[in-house]
Amino acid sequence: MNLELAHDRLVEVLELIDRWGDLYDRRWGNQAPYQENEGLASQVAGLIDQVRTRTWLAQEIVRAMDKSELADKVVEHEEGPYGGHPFTQARLAIVEAIAILTQREELAEVVGPVGPRLSASQLHPTVWGAAAALWDGGHHRAAVQTAATALEGLLQTIAGQAVSGENLAVLFSTGDPTTGSPRLRFRDVDPTAKTWRSAHEGSAALVRGAFMAVRNLVSHPGWPDPAPHEALEMLAVLSYVAHLVQKAQTVESP
Repeated sequence: MNLELAHDRLVEVLELIDRWGDLYDRRWGNQAPYQENEGLASQVAGLIDQVRTRTWLAQEIVRAMDKSELADKVVEHEEGPYGGHPFTQARLAIVEAIAILTQREELAEVVGPVGPRLSASQLHPTVWGAAAALWDGGHHRAAVQTAATALEGLLQTIAGQAVSGENLAVLFSTGDPTTGSPRLRFRDVDPTAKTWRSAHEGSAALVRGAFMAVRNLVSHPGWPDPAPHEALEMLAVLSYVAHLVQKAQTVESP
């Protein structure tokens, strides 16, 4: 939800209710002696449909705030001429909703937007299964190293033990498979389209990157230990490569 926009819309509805309510009170107010005023009567009647429409919008906004009980109060009631206008209760509920939105806006300014969060348990099982125990023990560097080794093993089950590290990118080569050198292919991509070449060449680049920019770096003594969030990002790179391998099919030489 756009908190600022929701806040502005509720304020607009509140102002409309107050403007109409003032006319209503002047038209039906408890002042004595009562005098008919056709001009006010016309204005009250002319605005009522607009008030109902905008109040419905306010109700939907409040419901979207996950405040259903409060939203149920943003309706027209039949209080009558001596109990306030028919939107008195709705007005009070909208005032409360505006206060809640104001608090949420202030909180958002403090903590920032809450975007998508990466859950380690949702990583590819080959990667997370190798890293989990080390990760839970706080050994983030070792967790990445072990996960990279597991990814290498996954690729070697297809390419063979003679191929290792960044050279495993050959699995996604766009050339035809040869004896002892199978290929990985995305069957759901049209082989005549540019997307097919992008998918395979890009996947090959990711395999090289996974070993050169992740595995090799964390295995180098001079490379600093990654912070937990950096290590998790590294695991995510390895995981995505593993998912690509899982998605592709192995093609052998005829």
